[in-house]
Amino acid sequence: MSLNNSKSDVAGDRIFIVDREHMMCELLQYRFENEGYIVDVAHDGRMALQRDLAVYSIILVDLMDCEFTGLQFTRAVKSNTETYHVPVIMVSARASEDDIVNGLDSGADDYMSKPFSTRELVARVRSVIRRHRTTSGRRMSNVMRFRSLEVDLGAGIVKIDDTQIPLTRTEFLILAMLMRHRNQFFERAEILHEAWEDETSTSERTVDTGISRLRKKIGEYGRNIINRQGFGYGFVE
Repeated sequence: MSLNNSKSDVAGDRIFIVDREHMMCELLQYRFENEGYIVDVAHDGRMALQRDLAVYSIILVDLMDCEFTGLQFTRAVKSNTETYHVPVIMVSARASEDDIVNGLDSGADDYMSKPFSTRELVARVRSVIRRHRTTSGRRMSNVMRFRSLEVDLGAGIVKIDDTQIPLTRTEFLILAMLMRHRNQFFERAEILHEAWEDETSTSERTVDTGISRLRKKIGEYGRNIINRQGFGYGFVE
């Protein structure tokens, strides 16, 4: 692949390098900028966390044997709902099995030991970004949103304002069905078939109870679940 094609592939991708070694940062910044990336550098983990990390395509962080380590930095990134999606590659001169395991357990997407080939690091960065985008694309296609209400079909999770709502399996299936077909209405028998495992021994009136509980759990969005006489239940925008 030519350099021009390589640069067009990464156009707009931003890399954040967090490492106390100034010379290493300068070397990596020079190499990645030549590849077409936009590169920012920080030498202190705590200060780095004050940046808007959500804008970066990937973060490279050294293990940093200091008061605030690369492990702590990575855990902070991955525990933040605004930045947990940003991939992290940990780089370090420490290469024991325990160091690698601890790095990956902290949330890092990859681990590279110093000294390393910058060519290999560039390849790793491209691979992680590409894999992350592919996975995110598939996951996003399984997420339904209405204002601050989010239904993740793949994970079986419902959130409101990024706070997870504890729903039962049945409640989740009801909400997913109604959200998937907004402004459409379903009879009790149809909802029963969708959300209950043993529909033959379950009364259709159980649907009313299930939806009543669901409405309470999703707060203001409970008002969007409408029971239209003669048509059934629907999620109306």
